[in-house]
Amino acid sequence: MNKQKKEILKLEELLPCYLYIGSDNSLLEDTIDNIKNTLKNKINFDTDLKIFSGLEEINEEEFLAYINTPSLFSSRKIAIIKFIEKIPVSLQNKVANLISNDNAGNINTIFIATSLKQKFNPLLFDAIKKAGKIVRLKSPSAGSLRKWLEEKSNADGIKFTEEAASLLIENVDLNLGFLKKEYEKLFNFISSENEKIIDEDAVRFLVNRVYSLKIFDLVDCIGQRDRDNSILALKAIMDEEKNLTGLITLLHRMFKCFLYIKSEDSKSGVTDYIASNTRGSPYFIGNLVNKYIKFSDNFTQPEIFKILEILNKYDIAFRTGAMEVKNLSIKLVSEITDVKIL
Repeated sequence: MNKQKKEILKLEELLPCYLYIGSDNSLLEDTIDNIKNTLKNKINFDTDLKIFSGLEEINEEEFLAYINTPSLFSSRKIAIIKFIEKIPVSLQNKVANLISNDNAGNINTIFIATSLKQKFNPLLFDAIKKAGKIVRLKSPSAGSLRKWLEEKSNADGIKFTEEAASLLIENVDLNLGFLKKEYEKLFNFISSENEKIIDEDAVRFLVNRVYSLKIFDLVDCIGQRDRDNSILALKAIMDEEKNLTGLITLLHRMFKCFLYIKSEDSKSGVTDYIASNTRGSPYFIGNLVNKYIKFSDNFTQPEIFKILEILNKYDIAFRTGAMEVKNLSIKLVSEITDVKIL
């Protein structure tokens, strides 16, 4: 963030446009906040900084009027466009023309855009690339989230146990926005207590686990051959999502890894296999590999081959709608966890 602040230290030195691309909206929001803090006292926020969002309908006439109206109070104006990939293509093309090399210098407005999408309108992307700067923001690591949590809790006078901090970061799936939201919930809970220590039980009780992680909870229960908890985990997922075709993919990957582990006995080989089949962080992949190595002891090689046959059968059933999804899912989980081949 310090580098970004340095980039926009002086209005006169700013490029015509900046595009920030990230996979986490909280990162993009933090970037905008940092930019606004840097510009404080350098421009008039009431007249010379305006935020538009692709998630809302943008009045094109109002947008163009703001861009083309000279500033009376600042040397340059700022137009922030959130989710620029979602604004109408016609408006994207107009923005592209405004910031193209041919027009740069003819307008007094600096465009700062954010996007959750890696690829979008080539005309707009090329115009920004030529006239300004494109910054791809890195998702936060477990270490950076842990550091934020430690600094924030120290400032607020509360303490997390080691287990509570680890569980909280795991539950938010390395998403800074979710972490901030769930932290506030925990802070409000503990603020009225005499002993301001948040333990693992408090996190389990108060913090919502990200939906995508609930699927992994189910897969973990299956890997442990825990039929009852597998059914419970499945029902928790079914309350939020009816389409479980992704479950087949996750189970295929896990049992293929079991075969790889039993035949190759190579942790690095399994890591490479998972890394090539998922876009997870190294932290996430490392945890997954360690779980798979542990779970693989619960199944014999013949059982794994049988389960892969079962998965193929249910994959077809899921896609053809041969049975109601909930009943089909319960049958799948029961059949896999009950497989016994000596």
